[in-house]
Amino acid sequence: MVLLKEDGSLDVERMNNLPLEEWIEEMETLTENQVEEYISKLPVNESKEPVQPVVVDYTLKEELERGSVIAGDFINKLRKRHSIK
Repeated sequence: MVLLKEDGSLDVERMNNLPLEEWIEEMETLTENQVEEYISKLPVNESKEPVQPVVVDYTLKEELERGSVIAGDFINKLRKRHSIK
């Protein structure tokens, strides 16, 4: 039984409120497209899916040379600048 809203889209909020066993059963009934829809509607930090790698054709060193920063380093610099411990 797929939990759908009246417009036919997945009722993600209702699914996320199910007990774990029922959530698993519900997820097993979804089509591949419905799973993609479910994942796309989840906030980034609430996914019950494993982390998906992003494959790129450059190294971290090359990316840093292009101007990117590592979040932890950036936050630490801000803390030092504003004397936050």
